Amino acid sequence: MYLKYVLIVFLGISVACCADKGDSGNVGELSSENFKVEVGGESVFVYQARVSKYPINQNWPGYQRPLEQTEIASFASFDYEAGKTVRITTEQKIESCDIRPKEFGIIPEVKGNTIEFVVTNPCQFVVEVNGHHKALHLFVNPKEQIQVDKEDSRIHYYGPGVHEAGVINVKSDETVYIDEGAIVYGVIRSENTSNIKVIGKGILDASRIARGAAPHMISLHKVRNAYIGGIILRDAHEWGVVPSCCDQITFDNIKLIGFWRYNSDGIDIVNSNNIVIKNSFIRAFDDNIAIKGLQWAYEEQQTIKGIRVDNCVLWNDWGKIFEFGAETVADTIQDVVISNCYVPHFTMVAMDMQNGDRGHIENVVFNNISIEEPIRERAMLGNTPMDTKDWGRAISLGIYGTQWSSDATRGSIDNIQFRNIRCTGSSFSCIELKGYDEKHQVSNVYIKDYFVNGTKITGDEDVQKNNFVTNVVWE
Repeated sequence: MYLKYVLIVFLGISVACCADKGDSGNVGELSSENFKVEVGGESVFVYQARVSKYPINQNWPGYQRPLEQTEIASFASFDYEAGKTVRITTEQKIESCDIRPKEFGIIPEVKGNTIEFVVTNPCQFVVEVNGHHKALHLFVNPKEQIQVDKEDSRIHYYGPGVHEAGVINVKSDETVYIDEGAIVYGVIRSENTSNIKVIGKGILDASRIARGAAPHMISLHKVRNAYIGGIILRDAHEWGVVPSCCDQITFDNIKLIGFWRYNSDGIDIVNSNNIVIKNSFIRAFDDNIAIKGLQWAYEEQQTIKGIRVDNCVLWNDWGKIFEFGAETVADTIQDVVISNCYVPHFTMVAMDMQNGDRGHIENVVFNNISIEEPIRERAMLGNTPMDTKDWGRAISLGIYGTQWSSDATRGSIDNIQFRNIRCTGSSFSCIELKGYDEKHQVSNVYIKDYFVNGTKITGDEDVQKNNFVTNVVWE
């Protein structure tokens, strides 16, 4: 998170209020003005989502981001069926079409104002027509039938249609089921509970939640054994999903889209253990996935460990893709594996550690990470244009105090592995490694098979480091 987390009331803006044409179907809002989608000849509803247009940010000014810094993107969600052709129609002249992540190998066939291709497995990806602005995000789900008893008192069921839910409080052994075709305006909160689920293929939308009216879109505190799967989260009012002081939480096939407001991180793991994020898509304005140690949470949980992120697609419009910190109030942050992830776009840093407190960050593996095109267009902090020469950095490991630091002492970074990292795009910045002093160093960094535009980097000539970095090994 680049900006300090501050609570203040803000009246949310629904994207449905911003459109002036389109087919509403039966879903309670207008469809995309820019795209129509068919799968196997059958029409699929295309939703709208407000996203950040440019990487412009500032310390909380007491009001929300101006809408001229944003734009309306599109998304559609459907079940995978082998062999079926996806057909996209747009009114704009197609001068270029990219499907990202490019490593998915989905090749579009452009015919006039239509785009066709076949998807070979469940996945999430982005279709960009004439550049990354106003993109179409497609979420292809595993075909599965979930049976729920709608009359069960332990199930919060939201069927197709629009629901003004407000704050949904979830108790132990309860399930929130957001069915396909449902749009639930509200947030979910659970505290001191166990064995909960949030499932379905519908949309949880926080656009009508005021900043400060509820902690997060999904707020889990001291929860043990939770499963959050399948749903779409749109327009977070602050941090999106936050497990704090939790254990054994799984996020599977969730999709985060339409994050544009200040401080709208994707998933922030706060002083928690055994967290799994897999098969998911996150496009956030601020940091995508952050691992944090916060002072207030340290009293409940002193260590952070057992974090797994696998098979995710991540795009951020400001900040970092993977962020350790900047708050690191924990004795240790360890045993973290991030693997098989794809980054269509990012801004500052893809894999980042800002160790600003006491935390000893150790035993972390990044494996099989594909990083594509950095975004630098019109970057500003407040009204001041930013120098973006250091943006587009794949790796940055640093120990230093920040404005978010709570501790007077510093920690360390040790035994960090990067394996099979592929950067493909324009103007990637060099790797940055910076320790704090002789007692608080960055040490034992192992880099194997690191490529920039097909060229393997094999030595420290592509590394910017200070005197408090030891034992950087290339292979």
